[in-house]
Amino acid sequence: MLKGFKSAIKWIAAIVVICAVFVFLGSINGLNVTRTAITVGGNEITEQEYKFYVEVNKMQALSEQNLADEAAAKDFLKNGIIEGKIASDYIKEKALEQALRNEIAVVKAKEAGISLTDEERSAARATEGMEETIKSYGVDKNTYADIMEKSQLINKYYSHVLASEPEKFAVANEELTAEINSEYALVQHVLVMNKPEGSEEVDENYAKEAKAKAEEVLKKATSGETFANLIKEYNEDPGMESNPQGYLINKAGYTADGQGQMVAEFTEGAFAVGADEVNPSLVESEYGWHIIKRCQITETHPDYMSLLSNIQSTMEYDKFEAYLDSLKDTMNIVKKDGILNKVKVKY
Repeated sequence: MLKGFKSAIKWIAAIVVICAVFVFLGSINGLNVTRTAITVGGNEITEQEYKFYVEVNKMQALSEQNLADEAAAKDFLKNGIIEGKIASDYIKEKALEQALRNEIAVVKAKEAGISLTDEERSAARATEGMEETIKSYGVDKNTYADIMEKSQLINKYYSHVLASEPEKFAVANEELTAEINSEYALVQHVLVMNKPEGSEEVDENYAKEAKAKAEEVLKKATSGETFANLIKEYNEDPGMESNPQGYLINKAGYTADGQGQMVAEFTEGAFAVGADEVNPSLVESEYGWHIIKRCQITETHPDYMSLLSNIQSTMEYDKFEAYLDSLKDTMNIVKKDGILNKVKVKY
């Protein structure tokens, strides 16, 4: 019997050694998904969580670039520059900031006695039907569920501080107006198409005549002729009929109503001038030539109030994030650079 007991002990010891070796090998090869990358006030941010934030910030960066295709996106991630930094470095830097900020909010929520109910926690951690979304972030279900649970707690804490200290996050009307006019443009244009409607091919002679007409329209527009009359006489974009005040777009070209995105040339041409100004240059796109006027954004636009509300909410949350950033020096933050540096931006 003693012999059998000793044999069992040996087997248990062997299993423990094997497991220890597996964990060690997984760790040195980056396979240990539960490795702690950062601690904030005793709370852990895992390597997998940091990878999630890197992927989120990569997606955000790409969406703001208005890139043509996947090849252009890959090239941008490898060689692009954002705010004077290599794109991949910028993305990792922003991911680290976001991870720290969110974990600080979790710490502060717990200090304030805020927690999730069982129902809230269960709803936050639900992953059924989310397999493709989770896969796109490059993390496992448990990590995704952990992040969603933290996000729900952060939202609850944000509602708490917004209600208890509204003056700290209030946005003045002049701040709102300045933000709207900086980040959005209301654009009217005259489109002169480079080919007949319904035609797939560009005819050189037709395009030559069309460009000459566009140059004539531009000359009239910059000479002060009423832009609405020029639209009525020359415009070949049927979308202007349903958007008589113009297209309200952000810097990525997306319309405020979320219904579409303008081509990059159009967006760049719109933001190249100030309100109530006509772009002095013809703007060429795949559709032809655009004569562009940027207009004042006013309350009469059908999307104005919803846009105002969205921007106000965004600016209030920006102030909340700035508040969290201001708390970094009060937190015991430990970063494991060896782990953080191994996380790469996937092309």
